[in-house]
Parts: sequence; C-alpha cells; structure tokens
Amino acid sequence: MVKTPTGYLRKPTAPAFVAPQLVLEVLNAVESQIGRQARVDVMADAEIARMPGPTEPVPEMRAHRLHRAVRHLFPESAAEVMNAAGRATGDGLMLKQLSSRAQTMLTGGPWTVAAWLLGRWAKQNSWTFAGSAVFTPVNGLQFDLVGNPMIRDETSTETLCHFHEALFERMFQRLVDPNLVCREIACQARGAPSCRFVVALG
Repeated sequence: MVKTPTGYLRKPTAPAFVAPQLVLEVLNAVESQIGRQARVDVMADAEIARMPGPTEPVPEMRAHRLHRAVRHLFPESAAEVMNAAGRATGDGLMLKQLSSRAQTMLTGGPWTVAAWLLGRWAKQNSWTFAGSAVFTPVNGLQFDLVGNPMIRDETSTETLCHFHEALFERMFQRLVDPNLVCREIACQARGAPSCRFVVALG
C-alpha cells in the first residue's frame, strides 16, 4: 500500500543542513540496540541538548558529531546501529519526500528505468542525506559521495558509511526490486577520492 507523505521536509535556505532523521533515527537505533543510557551518552558526547522536529533541517555538523560519537563510544555496535538507522531514514525520506504518484511510477515500471529515476530523485534531494557533500549518480546503480559529512576527518582501514549503505539499499529494495543490495566499495575514510556505492542483485 502506497503511503501519502505526512508533511514534506522544510528545505533549508543555506547549505550544510541535513534531514532530522539523520539525528532522530540514529538515536532511536542506539536506544533500541544498546540501551537508554547509551542514548544519553552519545547525546552528551555530541552536545545535543534539543531534539529536532520531524520536518526541521539540522546542521550537518550536529549529525556528524552524533555519528562520530556512536562510532567512537560503541565501536563494536556502530555498524549495526547505523544499518538500522539508515534503513529507518530511508523509509522516512520516502514517506516525506516522494509523492504517492512518484512511488507508483517507480514500483510499477521496469526496474532498470526505476533505478535510473530513483537515482535522479536522490540527486535532487541529496541535501536530506548528504548535506554539503556532492552526490553523483555514476550510472543507474552506482553512486559517488564526495565529502560525506558523517565521516568527515575520519580514517579507517574499513569502509565507514554503513548508514548510507543501508539507506540506499532500503530505498532500492522498496521502490525498485526487493532483491537488490547496496555495498560501499570505496570510502574516503580509507583514502579513496570518493565514497562509492554499488547496487546489485543479491
């Protein structure tokens, strides 16, 4: 059943803002998977004193501090938390930013066309999940993200963008094909020129 959006996100008038889901859903995932005290701890570490409203853009650095706090305070649970938060954010963005007509067009057409259209929609709405980063569809099933603020100044021997990996996968599974999976094959935290995501049949 296609859901009707319940209030579009208010588009910011300045750069470097992201959708509130990048804060709200991360905190929800922390509490559900690690516990209430963990939520308190990451909020304190990220200096979050007030919860954003459901349609209120938030400064990307606030979201960055929160994502970083989860990785640094709970490294063993961070990937799982970010996967859950990314999936929930994908659901939220589809609900708020995609009209019923657009969802019907995507789910009712050939999956190659739907994948291309979804990539174009993601480009147009990239501020919601990428802030000031540059999001570029390489083709219908590959995407580059340059300057992802959620991993800014991080270094790692592994890919770090679990949140975005799960977000893209969720949207493609819901709107294109439930058998599609998304993997990050290059990450700027590992020294790559961009974070590259590939969607493929699982």
